[in-house]
Amino acid sequence: MTLQEFFKQYSQAYSALDAKAVYAMFTRPFVAVFHGQTAVFGERDTDALYQATVGILDYYRDQGVISASCYVAEVLAFGSDLASVKVRWTAKRKQAEPWIFATAYHLKREDGDWRIYGVAQYEEHSHPAH
Repeated sequence: MTLQEFFKQYSQAYSALDAKAVYAMFTRPFVAVFHGQTAVFGERDTDALYQATVGILDYYRDQGVISASCYVAEVLAFGSDLASVKVRWTAKRKQAEPWIFATAYHLKREDGDWRIYGVAQYEEHSHPAH
């Protein structure tokens, strides 16, 4: 699977606000950076990472997000099994302006499939927390 195909699937899971499908695309250890805060999930933090995923998607649901789409803006490959990817997102919301932001993802192949081991939301244009 290419990175573009991976992010198409990831976008579909995110757009559906499907915590199980989004979580299935993560690996551990996992590092997340949102709004200047860092969270690290180790090998044994399976439930904590899943609950954090549920919490983020519930937040988006509460903010009226009805769909999300993304495109891969930039790829920095480190061989064939590691990559950093800049993704531009548009999250459409009920009766509100869409959120447009960029996120950096760090991925590695596990058993031939791409998995996210790190994420950093670093650029936000119209997100309410900004």
